[in-house]
Amino acid sequence: MARPHLNPRGESVLRTLIETYLEAGEPVGSRLLAKRYPESLSSATIRSVLSDLEDESMVAQPHTSAGRVPTERAYRYYVDRWLKALPPGPELEGRLAAALDGMDLDPETWARHASRTLAEVMGGVCLALPLPLTQSRLVRLEFVPLGPGRLVAIWVGSQGEVDHRLMENPWNYPQSVLTELGNYATAHFAGRTLADMRSRLLAALQAGAQEGETIRGRLRDLAACWPEDPGIADPQVLVSGLGRLGGCPEFEDLARFRGLVAAFEEHGRLARLLNAFADRASEDVQLLLGSENPFLGGWPLATAVRTVALGEAGFVTFALVGPLRMDYGLVMGGLRWWSGQVQRRRDLA
Repeated sequence: MARPHLNPRGESVLRTLIETYLEAGEPVGSRLLAKRYPESLSSATIRSVLSDLEDESMVAQPHTSAGRVPTERAYRYYVDRWLKALPPGPELEGRLAAALDGMDLDPETWARHASRTLAEVMGGVCLALPLPLTQSRLVRLEFVPLGPGRLVAIWVGSQGEVDHRLMENPWNYPQSVLTELGNYATAHFAGRTLADMRSRLLAALQAGAQEGETIRGRLRDLAACWPEDPGIADPQVLVSGLGRLGGCPEFEDLARFRGLVAAFEEHGRLARLLNAFADRASEDVQLLLGSENPFLGGWPLATAVRTVALGEAGFVTFALVGPLRMDYGLVMGGLRWWSGQVQRRRDLA
């Protein structure tokens, strides 16, 4: 859809309507909007502007006699143009800090605790997916022989983590050959995730030129033997706070809420969501509005995704999911502050 063409008054009315709706949670009528609008405008003028906004698909009217509500398009316009994700205040910081406790535990145990706390503090549903090294990017790869028929692959990742994988070595390659293979893989596949490196390594080596065929062939054989991570095919997604959505006006209808619960019970779908945005969410919070979320696009939901690194323990990707009528400044600012605290604690560990 083309970018909306709003004049300054249309923008100002839209912003006032969105902020009023975020606060009240009910359709906003022209009289209330006139009271909340910073300038003196008649209800008739407000209605005319609302009609123009409706033509631009920025507001909708649930019922003939009801006020207007923002559309998904309006929320995206608001977030891109006016959102200020400010750091949380001292009280909220204290509550969010509780989600940092237990970071020295294994990723799943900590993620379970953190997701429950985030759901309670921020509202809505919190999803969490522990990702042990699946999003780590290669800095160096080494192979070390362990005697006849076995070796250890040492993965040094972009977050400073080191992972050891026991592998078969039926060819009994000596240390000199294994060093050469590690150097080759490092030079050609640095910056790749483990899964990406393995698939690209196989494809590149199988399509490789004749030059260096010996080293390519040996590395291809090692890549084919690389052990799969247990559980990656069916990862465990942790879901906290689902019942809170039932109290939102958007899901007061029992049948609709049951459908929403069923969607959150499809862990394969949730895992695909978290995996799809884990990489980008490692740099900053990724905000998906309504249909922008390809895995929950049939629901009027906003999803904020953030991946945090735990060093050698791996990664956890979190997603806070709530109605489109979400406090975006609170969620974005809170998640950014909290993930920064995770990083600082990890650096000090």
